Amino acid sequence: TQFADQKAHDGGEFFTPVSLVQMLVNVIEPDHGDVIDPACGSGGMFVQSAHFIEHLHKSPQDVATFYGAEKNPTTIRLAKMNLAVHGLEGKISKAISYYEDPHEMLGNADFVMANPPFNVDDVDAEKIKNDPRLPFGLPGVNKQKKVSNGNYLWISYFYSYLNDKGRAGFVMSSQASSAGGGEAEVRRKLIETGHVGAMVAIRSNFFYTRSVPCE
Repeated sequence: TQFADQKAHDGGEFFTPVSLVQMLVNVIEPDHGDVIDPACGSGGMFVQSAHFIEHLHKSPQDVATFYGAEKNPTTIRLAKMNLAVHGLEGKISKAISYYEDPHEMLGNADFVMANPPFNVDDVDAEKIKNDPRLPFGLPGVNKQKKVSNGNYLWISYFYSYLNDKGRAGFVMSSQASSAGGGEAEVRRKLIETGHVGAMVAIRSNFFYTRSVPCE
């Protein structure tokens, strides 16, 4: 917690509480195959997934492969250390997931877990308008040709990474459940797939450095 508090002062980054990660793990049960977190931070999703597998009396290294993407080199080192101290290995790449799919996960992931940045408004729409990871199209684009809010970019990416039997569990700003315009259209298309299983509301001030409600 001291590290998370310091990061809150340094750059506004935040880390997912263990209890929330455990809830995601218990819902989607990532017990095999390719597990990806495209905004992996310190790698907590992977560690808790490994604990889940161990409780099934299996070796995580034998039955699962962890793939992560993170833009911050310092955080990448932290994630690798976190995995190492738990006896795990993972393929962690330096990447900006809005523009890159470094592990070529389109349609290949068994499980997606993530707590991505909320409400980002500076993603270049021109760079991603033809991205195959956006099966429902772009959400709203402003006059500066930036995506107005990146929440549904993340949600679309998570959906597109999954294989036919894959499952995703992620944290997202509660704003995503009621946003209008282009975001509402993406939400409608996603719901009509029949692949949305559950949403859980989380109170404000649950994170170390954010007060925005999330789901």
